[in-house]
Formats: sequence, C-alpha cells, structure tokens
Amino acid sequence: MNRRRRFLWVWLGALLALSGLLPAGCGQLESLPAILFLRADDQGRAQLFRQDNPDEPPRQLTAEGGPELLDFALSPDSETIVYATQTAGGAALRLISPEGQDDRELLACPDAECSGAVWSPDGGRLVYERRALAGGVAGSPRLYWLDPTTSETLPLIEGDDTPGYGARFSPDGEWLSYVSPRDEGIVFYRLSDGAQRLLGSRVGRPAAWSPDSAEVIVGDLTLHADPSQDVSGVGTPDTSVQESSTVYLYRVALAETGTRQRLSPESTVDDSAPTWSPDGEWIAFGRSVPDAAFGRQLWVMRPDGSEARALTNEPAYYHGPPAWSPDGRYLLYQRYDLADPTAVSDIWRLDVSSGEVTRLVADGFLPTWLP
Repeated sequence: MNRRRRFLWVWLGALLALSGLLPAGCGQLESLPAILFLRADDQGRAQLFRQDNPDEPPRQLTAEGGPELLDFALSPDSETIVYATQTAGGAALRLISPEGQDDRELLACPDAECSGAVWSPDGGRLVYERRALAGGVAGSPRLYWLDPTTSETLPLIEGDDTPGYGARFSPDGEWLSYVSPRDEGIVFYRLSDGAQRLLGSRVGRPAAWSPDSAEVIVGDLTLHADPSQDVSGVGTPDTSVQESSTVYLYRVALAETGTRQRLSPESTVDDSAPTWSPDGEWIAFGRSVPDAAFGRQLWVMRPDGSEARALTNEPAYYHGPPAWSPDGRYLLYQRYDLADPTAVSDIWRLDVSSGEVTRLVADGFLPTWLP
C-alpha cells in the first residue's frame, strides 16, 4: 500500500467515525510509516527492500542479481535513498527513489570501499567513509564530502588525513561529529568556522544528538582490574590484568566544557546504540552484560538517566539497534537467536507504552522508517 492509498484509508475511517457510522477508533486503519531494510536475494547478496504493510510481502527496490549492498541512508525529505555497493574491483555509491525508480550511480570508488553515507539535515550534501583497498584488504576510513547533485567529492578537512568514521550531523546542521580512533574520542566539528572539540571515548561508537542539537550521548569504556592479582604485595592489584570492562553512556552539553553526566548505573553493563525520541523526552538504547552469554536487550530512560526500564527480556536473543517512529510511539529493530549460528535476523516493531511486539519481516536487517 503506497502513501497515497494509506492516507485515503485513514481519512475515510476518520470521516466515517465522525459521521457516526463507525465508533471512534474502530474500523480505522492505523497510519504507520513504511520501512526500508536489507535482505539477501536468491544469490545471497544483500539488496534493498521496502514494506508498506506487515500483511503484504516486501518489495525489492534494487535490481535482482545486482551487487552486494553494504548499507543505505534515506534523505531528510524521504525522497531519495543513497546506498553503497561492493564488488571485487571496488565500490560505488548510488541513488534510488523509495519507489525503486531513478536508480543511478552517484560516485564510483575503484580500488576502495565507500560506505557509511549520511545526509546533511537540508539534504544538500553527504558525508561518507572511504577505505582504500590494498590486496583486497580495506585500510583505515577517511571522511569525504559528496555533492548529491554534481557528484563532486573532497576530503572532510583539506590537508587532514586523520582516520575517521561514524559521522553524524546535528539536527540543526551546525555541527558534524565523528569518531577519531587516533584521538581516542569523538570530534565535534563546527561547520561555520571549523572549530573543533574532542570528547574522550575509547569505545569507538558514534555520538547521538538530541533533537535540539544542544546535547549528545556518548559511550566510554571503563576497565576494571582483578583485585586478586596483587603483584606488589601491598594490596595494589596489577592493572594490566583486566577482570572486566564496562561501557557507560554519558550526557554532554556542547555549551559546557569538561563536564559529563553518567547515565548508566554503577554496575557491569555494556550500554550502546542510544537514540533520542523525537520529542527529546526519552532515550532508547541497548544493554548487555559483558562476558555473559546473554543477548543485548532494549531499554529506555529519561535524558537524565532516571526511570530506566527494560523493554525486552529475551536473554537468548540479540536486539537492536533501536529506531524511533516519527510519532515516538514505536521502536523498530532487528532481532536474532544467539543459540543458532545459522540464524538470520528478523525485523520487529515494539510499542513503547504497552510493550506489545510485532514481527514485521522475516530475514531482514538494518531497518529504518520511511515516513
């Protein structure tokens, strides 16, 4: 069902309810966005699919038998999809409409892997990751600008060859954040004047921007030494012998320096994949226990870390990363069985208020909403 037909059904149901022919809330088709995701085709190569309704079969958008897809990103106006392909001789970034039309090459990447593209909030440009291939092995990622109209590309910062990945634009378009492995942190680059700020983060995961662009959530690694490894004889553990590690989430205001608020509890956890709700009132994230044979579960909490609660409780399954629906009611995520080495992930929808879960797609991964 396309967006026009969905709108007409919702409008008709509302009209009947208002006229008294149907009770309010009955007989109406719930308006939910379509979803985009990747799934292996008959040749085992990941392709781009779209599903408008859980009761209808998904529709493949990219060509049958085409090259393997690495990832994709929907433009802010939901009119264009950029996707990355990979072949033995290199890669390419391509554009396609959500209807599967106007498929064209945007940028050829011979002897390189180009992926991880993200759109600026105004849709006027892209940032992507380029990894040079040497002997079939990809090198360290570098970030590049890309014009989606002219295909012109250039390094993120001229003369700076520092590796970087995980680029994320602030919603207001004023900042770009990215992971800098060499700096062991996340760089925040102000686009208007080139000013930079570094937040320490040894976990190597992207930042999550608040809807008002004033704050970010970042993860950081904490190492714990085994107290039993006392090599000094005076009660000092050998810090080179690690008992465990934890990954905590921290909230940081860009207007402040040197301060960050820990959101994770004082316990052994690995918190990851944070994402703000559209209204900024909640943060969804994944939580697992390091060195334990349990899958990552989905949680929510307030931006100050309060009211944290688990949304899933299936230790045998790995969940996430979560993505909020535009109205903030649902989370979209992938889930797979840890006990089955041949298992492929399914795509699920979770009602945050009620906890009701619905499997939308079998054999799919990297889902995103299509408003």
